[in-house]
Amino acid sequence: MNRRDIVIGFIILAVVAGIVYFVRRPKTTPIETPIATPSFEEQLENKFNTQIPDNLDKAELKDITRQGGSGLATRNYENGIFNLTVLADLPDLEPNDFYEVWLSRGTAGQNNYSLISIGSLQIAKGGFLLDFNENKNYSDYQNVIISLETKLNTSPEKIILEGSF
Repeated sequence: MNRRDIVIGFIILAVVAGIVYFVRRPKTTPIETPIATPSFEEQLENKFNTQIPDNLDKAELKDITRQGGSGLATRNYENGIFNLTVLADLPDLEPNDFYEVWLSRGTAGQNNYSLISIGSLQIAKGGFLLDFNENKNYSDYQNVIISLETKLNTSPEKIILEGSF
């Protein structure tokens, strides 16, 4: 055996050992980094193509009918003006139907309970919108209700979304 045969033997041995190593090594799956899911507020901002200021009181409006609706109400009272803005992603309406926005305070059936209608949602910016401004401070009304109405009522006909500040 000459030197050349020994070198070729080592090379063949190294190649076989490398093949065995790569075939028998444990298989690792790449770790997938979870994609950050946008927050509820970010989803609404994207849908309505708007920016919601951080300095406002906010209430997420949750779908109590499980029909896929959602919404966000913001409010502030500044310089004697109460402003409430409601953005809602709701199903399209049938003719003669409308979505009404209500504010309530206290507990139903109690002496301190009060419910007021503040207006109807209008189709705007890819969903429904209400911008309510008043010289009276309604900050003590903690609950926002959106109802589906078929005619003018004095109380919500069918509650769709609900949330609290």
